[in-house]
Amino acid sequence: MKKLNQWSAQIFYGGLIAVIAAVFVWIAHSVLLAASLFFVLAAVYAFFLFRVVWRSARASMVMHFAMVLVLYSLLAVEDGLDVPAAASWSLGVIAGAVAGGYKWSGKRSGSEVAQKRERNSEGFTGGLHIALINAACAIVLMGIGVAHLALQSPTAPVAAVLTAALVAGWALFRFPPSLQARNMLLLVIPVEFFLLIFVGGNTGQQALPFAWAYGTLAGILLGGRYWSGPKIGEPRPPFNVQAKRRRKRKRKPRSKQKQKQKQTL
Repeated sequence: MKKLNQWSAQIFYGGLIAVIAAVFVWIAHSVLLAASLFFVLAAVYAFFLFRVVWRSARASMVMHFAMVLVLYSLLAVEDGLDVPAAASWSLGVIAGAVAGGYKWSGKRSGSEVAQKRERNSEGFTGGLHIALINAACAIVLMGIGVAHLALQSPTAPVAAVLTAALVAGWALFRFPPSLQARNMLLLVIPVEFFLLIFVGGNTGQQALPFAWAYGTLAGILLGGRYWSGPKIGEPRPPFNVQAKRRRKRKRKPRSKQKQKQKQTL
């Protein structure tokens, strides 16, 4: 029965991916080669997001936001590409998420991928693996930001905003204020995004808000971790607070408890 359930799960999710791929081919049949680039990139993005990046909580959160941001970026540049890039990206994300969220081999094939974050003796995650995940995500975000800049409005002001946003996000998490102050400053990111939408629309540089968003998200990943020393990969304060674990009390057998009560009586 277990093997039957494993096979049924594999067939279901494999069939779901096949259906998504068929829908993609039907939508982009006239420009299949060009649209396949966005579909494959989205599938790889989502696969690694659900299979690898989740080990870093901050990188996972940032890349989930970036996944939606990329969709809006493609909608903004889709007219110039003459390709259903946004639809291809959305379908690729779904296919990659399905493929990355489940095991396809092993003892429990077809089950969800176990997401257990390793913690050291001090109670928080770290290590070279986490540092590499954050660095790779930051590089991907900056690459997407540069690509959007080149496609929509390759001007010096947009490049300056991308660089300034990277430095701002890095400084916010590299020189940490208190947790409350940082949360208040994080609200500036969406506010600035909407302000730059109006500025970019009035100046003919529509890529300004996207450059700000990609740069800030990449800076947050770069500034929020230790990159050298014994704490490499560990989060900077105030997010490296020692985790308090509740100790489970051993329950005494009821028979012993009753005997003690009788002796006291």
